[in-house]
Amino acid sequence: MSSANYDYDENSQTWPYFALTGILVPLIPATISLLRDHTGKTSEKSEKFEDVEWLDRYNKKDVEKFRRKKARSALFTNKFILVVIGWLLVGCLAYLIQHIDVAVSAANFDPWKILQISERATTKEIRSAYRKLSVKYHPDKVDTSKMSEKEIDAVNSAYVMISKAYKALTDDAVKENFLKYGNPDGPGEVTHGIALPKFLIEGRSSPFLVAIYILLIAVILPLAVGKWWSGVKAHTRQGIYSETASDFLEHMLNVDPANLVQVKDILKLVSEAREYRDIDHTLTPERVYKLLLAQISRQKQENAADELLQVRVGAETARLLLSFLQIAAAFRNTDICFTIVDAHRCLIQALDIEDDQKMHKYRQILQLPGVDLQHLDTEGAPNMFTLGKLLKKPSEDPEKFLGIGENTAKVLDYASKIPLIEPLDCKFKVPGVDYVPPNSHVHIDLRFVVKSAAHKSKPDVAKLTEEQVKTRLEEPVTMEALRNPYQVVFDQPEIALDYVPPYFPDANYFKENCGWVAFLIIQKDGRIGDSPGMLRRVDLSNLELTQEQYMKSDAKVSVFKLPMTAPTPGKEGNFQFRLVLKNLAFFGSDVEIPLVMKVEQKPEQAVAEDAYGIEAPSEDSLAGAMAQLRGDEVKKSEDYESESDSSSSDEESSSSESESESDWTDIDTDTEVEEDEKSK
Repeated sequence: MSSANYDYDENSQTWPYFALTGILVPLIPATISLLRDHTGKTSEKSEKFEDVEWLDRYNKKDVEKFRRKKARSALFTNKFILVVIGWLLVGCLAYLIQHIDVAVSAANFDPWKILQISERATTKEIRSAYRKLSVKYHPDKVDTSKMSEKEIDAVNSAYVMISKAYKALTDDAVKENFLKYGNPDGPGEVTHGIALPKFLIEGRSSPFLVAIYILLIAVILPLAVGKWWSGVKAHTRQGIYSETASDFLEHMLNVDPANLVQVKDILKLVSEAREYRDIDHTLTPERVYKLLLAQISRQKQENAADELLQVRVGAETARLLLSFLQIAAAFRNTDICFTIVDAHRCLIQALDIEDDQKMHKYRQILQLPGVDLQHLDTEGAPNMFTLGKLLKKPSEDPEKFLGIGENTAKVLDYASKIPLIEPLDCKFKVPGVDYVPPNSHVHIDLRFVVKSAAHKSKPDVAKLTEEQVKTRLEEPVTMEALRNPYQVVFDQPEIALDYVPPYFPDANYFKENCGWVAFLIIQKDGRIGDSPGMLRRVDLSNLELTQEQYMKSDAKVSVFKLPMTAPTPGKEGNFQFRLVLKNLAFFGSDVEIPLVMKVEQKPEQAVAEDAYGIEAPSEDSLAGAMAQLRGDEVKKSEDYESESDSSSSDEESSSSESESESDWTDIDTDTEVEEDEKSK
């Protein structure tokens, strides 16, 4: 009976392979992720989002310094450093493997390879090969006078293996052992190789090996798990501190409904966020609030350190505001959501629209680069406060009105590149049908064109190209369209504007957050009816068209679809909504569309068609799935035959109808805190 033995890699033959494999397993996915982070997101927008270089910003140097620092921090991340170190180790191990001389052992004994012959070699060829190698490696034939001890041992070992290989192919007894056990010496010890280098198992180094194991298992692993768990508990899904989210939630629940929530109220709430202490531990909520007020007022700080701090605080605040927006939307608070969007735009455009009525009135004009309220000729053109009036037929010379001299043409070009939405059609849609059945899964289908403030009215729909009509205005009746009705949205390009707002420091942030937020408002109580959606994919090619091109076939139609989480009401009727699209960056680009959800049963024509004996589709088929979306009857599967199950299903269906109806009509999001306050 063979015994087991544990052998360490004393010749350093296997541990490099083991180490190389262990490094490559996590290294390859990390490298792919790193490449996607730095190339994938920006590849589509690489030619867009340029700075307004001709504008001499009040904080231009600080903005450039902030962007350089952020670019370095984005590149030299912990992931980047670990990936670089990993590939360096891979290079070292690959070099080491190339120079390893693997010794032949019983585990990899191959007599044909040792004798350098094929497996089909005859006895004569085997003997001939043995004689040649014997002359070369026989100890009596080799001059060992100039060899080292290690080289002499290698020659002797080679001759021994040559002799074993020859006997394994010619001697019957040895050949039988080789064929049976894979070893010419017969059954031997079962060895388990441990891929550790020789220097780690020597007597002097063995304590270090034990220390390494203790460090990995008892120290590093618990610390890594603890740090990960602490990070998970400390942050929300939006990436902000749980403490920050909790404080905002508490303030939001305690807001007096009789008082109007203003932009500065939101800025005061966000100034208490813990994230600012990560920027500078000396930042107090009061100081953050002052810096934010200075940012939206375009005020320059007295010293360079405070100026850079103001830029960093402004960039961080925009990210926090979007996180607050998601929290407020979850509680369906319309007023706070709209105010947060306004605060976000004030920060992007560096505009204070609350303290000065004049600034509020001319906010669309003041978001243009280089335009300042002090230089506006508002007395000469008191009603020219929108981009449309400025670009179409201004009542006064734009150069005189804007007060920016020779840069007027550049400013007007900037204004013409601010996107506006012109709706063509908007309705509730159920895939596969042209009506909205009860208890069906519905989405909002918006067809629109992007236009410039210089364009007039809507394009002539009758003159659009046939491709635009079939792929954009009309819903394609294909299997792919029914299987994934939202694919038409993802086929559109991501928003990529020509210019970055000149007064916001973080250009990368703006690239990801320059679209519209879509709110579905229930007309009955004015609350948000479903989770907001983001309109990020829009064809902006219309901004380059002239008025004549825009009104004819050159105009491109875009599509936006907002899925609803709750099913339609279980009873027939008309339900009133408003779809509000609020732009995250620009004033004057908002759209409000009234909507009516007409819930009705299957039309009489469709009922008459079923009377011809057409069987209902099976529930496990594609047609059955589409019928379930519409709320139509489907044929149950064969294993669904129990009458009791059927009756219980009917009860659950009736209860779900009442619940879905209440979701759309009688939404009550008041919390326990609010109810207590009302009772008082």
